Amino acid sequence: MKSLVVWLLLMSSLAAQSGAGVQKVVLISLDGLRPEFYLDSSWPAPCLQRLCREGAWARSLTSVFPSITYANHTSLATGVSPIRHGIDCNVDFDWEEGPKLGWNWEAKKITAPTLWQLARRRKLTTAAFSWPVSVGAPIDYLVPEVFSIPGANQGSTEELIRQHSTAGLIDAIQSESGLSFPVSFADWDAWLPAAVGYVWRTRQPGLTMIHMLNLDWTQHRFGPDSPETRTALSQLDRNLARLLEQVDLTDTMVVVVGDHGFLEVTRVLAPNRLFLDQGWIEVKAGRMLSWKVLARSNGGSAAIYVKDKSLLPQVEGLLGRRGRGWWQLLTRQQLDERKTFPGASLGLSVYPGYALSPAFDVPLEVKTERTLGQHGHLPERLPTGWLMIGPGIPAGLELGDRSLLEVAPTVGRFLDLDCRSMESPGLELFPKR
Repeated sequence: MKSLVVWLLLMSSLAAQSGAGVQKVVLISLDGLRPEFYLDSSWPAPCLQRLCREGAWARSLTSVFPSITYANHTSLATGVSPIRHGIDCNVDFDWEEGPKLGWNWEAKKITAPTLWQLARRRKLTTAAFSWPVSVGAPIDYLVPEVFSIPGANQGSTEELIRQHSTAGLIDAIQSESGLSFPVSFADWDAWLPAAVGYVWRTRQPGLTMIHMLNLDWTQHRFGPDSPETRTALSQLDRNLARLLEQVDLTDTMVVVVGDHGFLEVTRVLAPNRLFLDQGWIEVKAGRMLSWKVLARSNGGSAAIYVKDKSLLPQVEGLLGRRGRGWWQLLTRQQLDERKTFPGASLGLSVYPGYALSPAFDVPLEVKTERTLGQHGHLPERLPTGWLMIGPGIPAGLELGDRSLLEVAPTVGRFLDLDCRSMESPGLELFPKR
């Protein structure tokens, strides 16, 4: 009861403050952000920890399922679950062929209104940098996330990013900053403060969306608690500080969020091996020719597709027997409750310590050479974070445990957008203008 009273008093205080002073919003996604980075001072993240002291902070932020980058960034952009916005996997998928080489880069695949579309309706200028699923989006100043994959597209990553960015924007940034085009995730995060700062000074967008990547990449390859992760976090924190130095907090709300947390991985499972052994996947010379049952992996989870529904009882029984101690089997009803994996008959979420591989011609279980990091599991197993600072936000405001689906409508409230398409009303920190 005491915490409820404190919350109500804080909300009343906020409502009396200058919430109407928010003219711009900067939404920054730190891929792989974990709440302990700002709650535990032993982590090398002074900027994040300062935001926690001087602004609003959540104990945890629960992702949508699967807890992967593209599904959750699209939920951050739309305020709805994967079953509504259409992006439930990083990679593209074809019902006949199965997973494809290309990723879900193109904004036209999103089937729900986005923040950038809602902002445009309000005549606000928009900008986005390396935001997933933004290629071709109607964003005024766009540098999208896209990269070179042999067989899926043509050209180098730099060529593809330049091709799909706002015409002349990258050349203008390079001319202004004198920086070379980034060639690694760490370089990209270090390039963003100058690139975004140029757009802020010269274009002054009302909504800016930024995705920072290297922390995720590092945790995948070296594990979430590795020395390499500490180094990557320190670098990210310095780059975040460089971004925030350029923000006028008297009229701009900064929203810093993650998309998922991380778990350690020491073993990798390949459920498609089970289906190959049953004859439900046909392979020739290491290439899949056809399939009746297929697992589409999302790292810590998988969607199970069954073309011949008469096989469903056998599939469910096989996964239930063989997966004891490895994974939790999710029925179609449970997937519907989590609003995800349309078209899938079943789902899997592995337990901590495990990850899933999409491969079929490999052993069912393989021990990793070193501890790795993974996400994609049931989101309650790996929370992420949420911080805000700006006009009218009192220092140290605790937001409690929140849902990622609350972020987009909260951004919408700050900018007075029409968010009726979203699943949550968001946090009503200020009275509606």
